[in-house]
Amino acid sequence: MNCKTIYKAAVVVVFIATVASAQRVETLVASLNASGGISVDSEGFIYVADFGNLLSTATGTTIYKVSPNGNYSVFANGLLGASGNDFDSQGNLFQSSIALNKVSKITSGGVVSNFATTQIFSPVGLVVGAGDTVYVTNCTPSPARITKITPDGVTSVFVSDSLLWCPNGLTMDDAGNLYTCNFSDGKVIKITPAGAVSELATIPGNNNGHLTFANGRLYVVARCANQIYEVTLAGEVSLLAGSGIRGNADGPALEATFSLPNGIAASSTGDTLYVNDDKFLGGDCINTQLNPVAVRMIILTPTGVDAPDESRIENFELKQNYPNPFNPETTIRYALPQNMHLSIKIFDNSGRELRTLVNTIQPAGANAVVWDGRDDAGNIAASGIYFYRLQSETAVQTRKMLLVR
Repeated sequence: MNCKTIYKAAVVVVFIATVASAQRVETLVASLNASGGISVDSEGFIYVADFGNLLSTATGTTIYKVSPNGNYSVFANGLLGASGNDFDSQGNLFQSSIALNKVSKITSGGVVSNFATTQIFSPVGLVVGAGDTVYVTNCTPSPARITKITPDGVTSVFVSDSLLWCPNGLTMDDAGNLYTCNFSDGKVIKITPAGAVSELATIPGNNNGHLTFANGRLYVVARCANQIYEVTLAGEVSLLAGSGIRGNADGPALEATFSLPNGIAASSTGDTLYVNDDKFLGGDCINTQLNPVAVRMIILTPTGVDAPDESRIENFELKQNYPNPFNPETTIRYALPQNMHLSIKIFDNSGRELRTLVNTIQPAGANAVVWDGRDDAGNIAASGIYFYRLQSETAVQTRKMLLVR
């Protein structure tokens, strides 16, 4: 790998000979008592709930806040069997407590209050939909149900159906369809906005954890299979990560190992999935201790680019930056069909130009530039969403990234 300094040793252009480009699993937090659901806020912080140490007792009381670089702190207490969670448009976190039969509302400052208790029985998965309406799965009674909660805390049964067999995670697609995955039989169930219930897919392992919607598809935790699956909205199932062997080994996605993974959430940019899995490797998938867990990352965007056959590159390609979210710096990679003059510029969320990274002739093939999170004057950029734009004489491409201080 050859590199040269372009701007004050802060911007580095890298000409890449060959770098592996597989999706990878990496550990973000090595050990934490947080066996429940996971959510990610608009700034890229990860919130991991603690269900407790055993499925049968559900005694976890805490939610942890984890930064994108792996530092964590207690965000809130006062739950019991904390499982599924999600944010509303105002930045409030809604959290189910399976042992209290209630949903709590938690402000951005960590203040916990009761939100809803009626029509709620053994709540697990939770998602916030349009208009900040909350939906929560109920593991009991039989048939199980999904409860709808208005922003004022008024509850009603949205659906109750025999296809719901201790529904665990809950998520929503862009069209407002709900998806849940059963803890007891491995099925993924679709519920339309009108309340029509149907089976979408079955995940191997017969015991699902949570699921999330991102990138136009579902990502589902196969808890007892120690794997993560990808499901299209047409119901096509494919393995995303996990060899199936129980363990906590990082590496290429299909070679990495998980141990009874449970929660899952996507970064706001959709290029990283966060999963918690058990550090204790004894017992079976039901009768075992749940804590401590590791918080793992499934990196969906490549950590590099393969050396291209330059004769096959017909148009330039601007790739997603990595890491993303990032702090303090990130790498922007791009591939060119031929030598060409181009610019790469950074813009803030209001469209204001912040930094020019490249404005010169670049060689054909794979290239990369590092942004150090500063503007052209050397000032440190604040946390937030930024855009990077590659522009040549004939075309332009733009992508989004998230800086977290």
